[in-house]
Parts: sequence; structure tokens; C-alpha cells
Amino acid sequence: MPDQPQPVFTYLTGLSAPNDDDTGERPKVTRIHRSDSETVVRIAFRAGQVMAEHLAAHPILVLGQSGAIEFTVDGQTVRLEPGTAIRVNARTHHSLRATTDGTVTLVIVHGQ
Repeated sequence: MPDQPQPVFTYLTGLSAPNDDDTGERPKVTRIHRSDSETVVRIAFRAGQVMAEHLAAHPILVLGQSGAIEFTVDGQTVRLEPGTAIRVNARTHHSLRATTDGTVTLVIVHGQ
């Protein structure tokens, strides 16, 4: 069976879907897409939910989709809202806290 050609694009939806589940103190994390070069993840928060300090093995880009999420990195806190984003180097500690219900899209850059 010959190799199938890779598609030239992937259309992603549901990036701003809310957290309608009972996830306790943690946000709902859903992988939307994975390829050789990146992984796209929706992180949906309810107000007050926290993603404790952690790090990623690869560079990340986090885009505000809905609501307001505080993103703390290197001793500074920025507010992610629709139309804003933050890029963080690999192995850099960061945390997130929802000031309102809201959603961010995380892009983990692991390829070329």
C-alpha cells in the first residue's frame, strides 16, 4: 500500500467551547489536533480554576479565546482575553488562573 499524501490543511473547530463538565478545581483539557510539528489543545476554565505551575518540554503559544485567564510566567502576570496571546520558551515554569469562565488554545510547537 503506497503512502497516502498528507493533507495541505487541517480545519480546527471548537477552540472556544466552554467547560460544561464538573472538573473540580482543574480546567477541562482537550487535545484538538496533533501532527508532526505541533499539538493543539483547548483548555476550558470555570472562574477560579487553576492550572498549577508547570513547564512544557517544547515552546508554547497560548491564545485567549474567551473570558479572562491570568497567565503567570517569569514573575509577571498577563491577562489572556480574545485577541491576545503569549509565547513561552521550552522548560519555562508558568501557571494559569481563570478570573472568569474562559478558554485558551495551547499550541505546543514540537516539530521543525
